[in-house]
Amino acid sequence: MNTLTTVLLAIIAYILWRIYRQCENETKNAAIEKFKAKREQEEKGLVAKYPHLVNKLEGNWLEIFARHAEIGTPLLKLAFLLYLHESTKIDYSPGSFKWDSFWNLSEELLEHLEKFHEGSTVEHEIAIVTYWQAAAEAMGKLIEESPNKEMRAGRATSPIEGENLEVAPYTNINKIVLLFPQKANHPDKEISLLDEKGVFPRESKGSAHIHEKMKALGL
Repeated sequence: MNTLTTVLLAIIAYILWRIYRQCENETKNAAIEKFKAKREQEEKGLVAKYPHLVNKLEGNWLEIFARHAEIGTPLLKLAFLLYLHESTKIDYSPGSFKWDSFWNLSEELLEHLEKFHEGSTVEHEIAIVTYWQAAAEAMGKLIEESPNKEMRAGRATSPIEGENLEVAPYTNINKIVLLFPQKANHPDKEISLLDEKGVFPRESKGSAHIHEKMKALGL
C-alpha cells in the first residue's frame, strides 16, 4: 500500500467519523429538545393544577406527590403514616408531645385552608404531606443520633427532647398557610400555631372535620 492510498483511506475514515459524529450529535440534540419540550408541558400542567405550589416547595416533592394524587393515592393517609411511623419510635419522650401537636395542628390547618384560603384540596394536602416528608426525615436522623434507647411496650424508643423540635424543618408548618392567599371570608386574624404565651407549638385537639375524612380512609 503506497503513501497516497494510505492518505486517501485516512481521509475517508475521517470523513466517515465526522458524518457519524454529526449524526450522533443530531440524535442527541433531538433527544434533548424532546426532553425539554416534555418538561415544559409537565411544568405547564403543574402550573395549571397546582398554581400555589409551583417553585415553592423544596426539591421535587411537588412532582412526586402530584403523581401520587393522579393515581389515587390518599395524600392525607400518606401524611398520617409519615407522622405515625416516627411517633411509635419516640413514645413518651418530651419531643413526642410536640410531635403529636404537629399532627393535630396539621388537621386544623387543613380545615382552615379549606374554609378560608384559596387552592384545591389536593394542593393543601400536597403542602401538608411535603411538610411531613421533611419532618419525618429529620426525626429519623434525630432517632439515629440518639445515644440512649429505652424499651417500652416491647419495643425500643428514643428519648427526644422538646427543644430539638423547635427548629426547621419542624417549624416550617408555620409557612404552609402563607402558600395560599386568603379568601374574602377569612377572619381578621390568621390562624396561629403559638399559644397566648408565644409557646410553639400550641396544644391542639385536631379537627373533627379531618377526623371524618381519615375515618373514611380507614384511619
